[in-house]
Amino acid sequence: MAHEQSVLGVDIGGSSIKFCILTEGKISLHDTVYYENGTSPPEVLRMIVRKISDWKFVGSVGIGFPGLIEGERIIDAPNLGNDWDGYNLLGHLRKEVDYRFAIINDADAAALAMCRETAGWEDENILCLTLGTGIGSSWLKKGELETGTEYGRIVHPELHCSLERWASVRTLNEEKLSIHEWVDRLSSILQFLETRYNPDRFILSGGITTHSDDWFQSVTKNVQTPLLISTYGDLTGAVGAAKLHSV
Repeated sequence: MAHEQSVLGVDIGGSSIKFCILTEGKISLHDTVYYENGTSPPEVLRMIVRKISDWKFVGSVGIGFPGLIEGERIIDAPNLGNDWDGYNLLGHLRKEVDYRFAIINDADAAALAMCRETAGWEDENILCLTLGTGIGSSWLKKGELETGTEYGRIVHPELHCSLERWASVRTLNEEKLSIHEWVDRLSSILQFLETRYNPDRFILSGGITTHSDDWFQSVTKNVQTPLLISTYGDLTGAVGAAKLHSV
């Protein structure tokens, strides 16, 4: 597919929506809008339409969504609420704005952003993890995107809770963990994943990866598998969503 001159990427998260415009493959504009009136489908729809209007954007739109998707329909979105079950976000968006829309799981969008940005991506099995309200996961296997892994929902056999309940950024904030405590938790789930799935490399993305790299250095000491941080920081998901229209 030919590259469009400008594409809008939308990353719907648990606490905010991130937007970016890619112009000829480069970020030309970006913004983060935090929820003020909840995360219901009508509210998220309103926020996206408002940003398109404010930016006077005309073109294709890619959306990264934090949940299971079948076709264009949301199957579930545990970090946004039950109102999303069965909701057709793209169908409702097209009623408001007659543009070309595409949707993908947010972790898969993050992996798309990192595809071709990482040396060896065509030869390695890379496990991409998005750290945020939950923990999203996606594989780049020898350059091919493998979707639908949802490793964050796996229950750790020794912890008796899901990986994202143990070590997401939401848990860091809700339990008021110190960075040292959170790093220990994150390290434990990375060790679990490397033992079970044996990736050649981890790539981490999410807002917390843009903070001081002290925590990251601590994690690398605890995990045998090489780790990288996404070069796009907290815009990784939005960039990947935009790239839906150029792959």
